[in-house]
Amino acid sequence: MNAIATRAGQDIKDMAAILATYPAPHLWTPEQKSQAVQFAALLDTAQKVIAAARTAGIDYSAEKETFLNNAGRTASAHTRTGYLAALGRLDAWAARQKINPLEMTPAQADDFIYSLRGERSSASVRLDISAASSFFTWLERRHAAIKNPFRGTKARPAEKAVKKTEAPEVGEVETIIRGLKGDLAAAAAVMAHRGLRAGALPTITITGAKYTGRSKGKDIAGTLPPEALDAIKVAALPLRGPFAGVLPNTLEKRIARAIEKLYKAGEVKAPYSCHDLRHFYAITEYRKDKDLHRVKRLLDHASIAITERYLKSLGEME
Repeated sequence: MNAIATRAGQDIKDMAAILATYPAPHLWTPEQKSQAVQFAALLDTAQKVIAAARTAGIDYSAEKETFLNNAGRTASAHTRTGYLAALGRLDAWAARQKINPLEMTPAQADDFIYSLRGERSSASVRLDISAASSFFTWLERRHAAIKNPFRGTKARPAEKAVKKTEAPEVGEVETIIRGLKGDLAAAAAVMAHRGLRAGALPTITITGAKYTGRSKGKDIAGTLPPEALDAIKVAALPLRGPFAGVLPNTLEKRIARAIEKLYKAGEVKAPYSCHDLRHFYAITEYRKDKDLHRVKRLLDHASIAITERYLKSLGEME
């Protein structure tokens, strides 16, 4: 293969030398135009041969597996799952186009993105592009022959402007929980430290640190952190159903009124709502490792696109 690539490189030099003797293109004779067309076809073939030779020694499957096993800064299992799905879509598209992914050109990368835009949400396409671009940037550091074809692409779907939503800071959450009493303090602690919606609270049952319940028509389950469990115990609420019989709307209004008083007293910066406590939880968890897939799971969102929009509204993603 290297010998063939060397010959292809020499052919390119020979063609360039011949073309250098030609006049300006608008003065070409019919014979020169015909020869130029032939040269263009040979040049395309030669470039493909050279690209194939440069990547022939790279074990694509092994490189991809190594990348996936270390995906993201934290080697998160959720990030790996997202990257694996994105690269799987890239491989499937490349196979249909009969393209070696290692030899992709920027134009082909754009074509891949355009194919996704007709099948997936804009947020999902952006995540796929991010995963593919991360992989190729990683390959660049390991193999001089590889260039990231996704870098600088203009095919990426535009992002919609999202109005930033306010969320309390750590000190404000502590002030809010401290300023509430009984079941309200416990409810606020569960929303702020585990991100449950107010509507889910009346349904939760706790065993040890584990809880089950329902939120927006779906079964939910997880683990409550010590801060939430301690608040429930301090309020002397039964673990089997600490908020059973509580009407979500009533709970939200009672907490909102209490926080309004704290706001008017200058103890917090805004009259936060119950959902703002969930916002605090989302921000706190996302800042730990920037793992969008993990936060999606924790918030029980239906899709990554929802989680991305959610965090954008909180000013956590560009």
